[in-house]
Amino acid sequence: MGLGKQSKILTKKQIETMLLYLGSTRYPLRNRVIFVLSVKSGLRSKEISGVKWSMMVSPTGELTDSIHLTNDVSKGKTGGRIIPIYKELKKLLVELYELEQSRYGFDVQTSHVVRTERSPNTSSQSIIKDGIGI
Repeated sequence: MGLGKQSKILTKKQIETMLLYLGSTRYPLRNRVIFVLSVKSGLRSKEISGVKWSMMVSPTGELTDSIHLTNDVSKGKTGGRIIPIYKELKKLLVELYELEQSRYGFDVQTSHVVRTERSPNTSSQSIIKDGIGI
């Protein structure tokens, strides 16, 4: 990646300010999850839009401490990658997981972590272009 295209590193204050702002949006929990997946876990927009609950939930239904990205979601062809889940992100994911489980049609194997109001998933372009309300 060229030097002009590298992502900027946010300060702790900038992250806190953004999380505070996201708390005032229409879907604060979802938007915070998107932001923290990007900032703390380093996921790309394509990866964020493709993450499914099955990639981070154990067979017993508990959230694990890592996200197991598959090839179809990640950028490479090397078998995906494993991303540790940051403590703050895990709290947000637990809250979102509990909310999502109550939705009609929720299936831990096929449901996406990030969904929109009208769709069970979202595109990477929506995360980039519209920021999903961010």
